[in-house]
Amino acid sequence: MIKLALVLALLPFAAQAAKKDKPMEWKGQNGGTVDAEERVIVDANGWTRLWLMIGQDAPPLDFVKYYAVAVFAGERPTGGYVVDFQEPVAKGKDTVVRYTVKTPTGFTTQALTQPWKVRAFPRVKGKVSIEAIKEITPK
Repeated sequence: MIKLALVLALLPFAAQAAKKDKPMEWKGQNGGTVDAEERVIVDANGWTRLWLMIGQDAPPLDFVKYYAVAVFAGERPTGGYVVDFQEPVAKGKDTVVRYTVKTPTGFTTQALTQPWKVRAFPRVKGKVSIEAIKEITPK
């Protein structure tokens, strides 16, 4: 009984810790650019300009603690394309953020889309670069 009570008492803390580990991401199928594009955003001015371009209000982001990477997959013939970030890789003092664009499988929306994704990462020292990994089709 004591163990059960302890587990039940710790559940709210475990849920809160899980929320903190969840990455801050925003994505959409429309509102991106017609051409493929990548951006590193390191300040509030760049953040505001990014969200004006997307056509939405900028969510709050603390640029003392975070930087953001935005990837626009460009115009696509259907829905279902997804930008997928990998964990950043340190290269000396610098950092590389890698991503893939996954092509859809199965039924999709038959309309032109401009898929995009923005993700916040913990602030690092040094330069941040972005690297695309070959577009993949899930099996």
